Parts: sequence; C-alpha cells; structure tokens
Amino acid sequence: LEDITASAGMEVGVPLFLESDLAVAGIQFSVNYNSAAGAYLYPSGFNSADDCFTASFNDLDGEFIGIIFSLEGCSYPASEYVHIADLIFEVADNVPSGYEAFLGFNSTLVSDVEGNEILSYGEGGAILFGSLGDANSDGDLNILDVVLIVNFAIYIEEPTDSQFWASDINEDGVINILDIVQIVNMILDN
Repeated sequence: LEDITASAGMEVGVPLFLESDLAVAGIQFSVNYNSAAGAYLYPSGFNSADDCFTASFNDLDGEFIGIIFSLEGCSYPASEYVHIADLIFEVADNVPSGYEAFLGFNSTLVSDVEGNEILSYGEGGAILFGSLGDANSDGDLNILDVVLIVNFAIYIEEPTDSQFWASDINEDGVINILDIVQIVNMILDN
C-alpha cells in the first residue's frame, strides 16, 4: 500500500501495488485499519486499475477484505511493479489534522496462473489527514492560512491541537517566523 495524504470529508483512494517474480492471476487479502481510525474511515469501494480484472471487497469488523481476479484469464506480469487497484475510503468530517491512520495487512493469498499459491506478504501504508500549512483545514494553502499562523505566532489566537500540527511546518514544537516563511514559500511554489 502506498502512503497518502487525505482531507476531512472527502473520498480517498489508497493505491495497492504488486510485485512478483511469477505471473499473478488473483489476489485475496485483508487489511486492518487501526481501531481508532474506525471513527474516521469508512470503506466504500475497491477499484481495479485494469479493466481485465474484477475487484470485490467487504468490511468486516474493521478489516478491509479484498479479492481481485480476471474472468478473462488475464494475469499481472512477472517481475514488474504494477498498480493493481485502489482501496476506497470515505473520510469523516471530524478527523483532526495531523492524525495518521495505519493500514496493515493481516493476510495475503496470491495465485499463479495455474491456481497454485505464491508465497506472499503485504507491506502496509498510512493515511495522513490534513497537510502541513493548511492551518484552517480547508484543503487549500493560501493567505488565510498565513494570517491564522501569524495570529498563532504572536499569541492573538490559541491553536487547537490539529491547528498547531498544521502550523508548525518545520516541526520544531513552536509556531514562529520560521513556519511563516515556509508557508509563504509553499504558497508561492504552487
């Protein structure tokens, strides 16, 4: 799974990649998204990246269970790193910025083209909610974030925990001019 960044109230796709020394005809797996993330993540889909493959999923007690195979006899090529699908989650509106949900594989079962098991394992990933610099959590980096961070730096306003996380861009534990210069540079680079 690939590590990604997401925003509150949106749908997010977590890319699933495959690498195998043998051609692969099908995969079945279960991914646990940590128990605290269950309050913020809701599995809503499993989309194949290749039209020749069918993907299905279920959410069972905090586990995303997925299966992907081809009704047409297609296979994923050997010795290539292939984006095969996306695990789709709805993100709650109230997820705090800076919160990180970990996705870990509980099981993997991979089939070769003959229906024999290929030894396998899964490498988990994470979803980081919010982005550094987005102090007002609106999904955009702009002057509104700069004004808010300045207000935090000169003690006009007191940041919430998630606002502090987003405002402390250099992650030194203090909101100050160093963070303000970095957010301005981030905005100008976009």
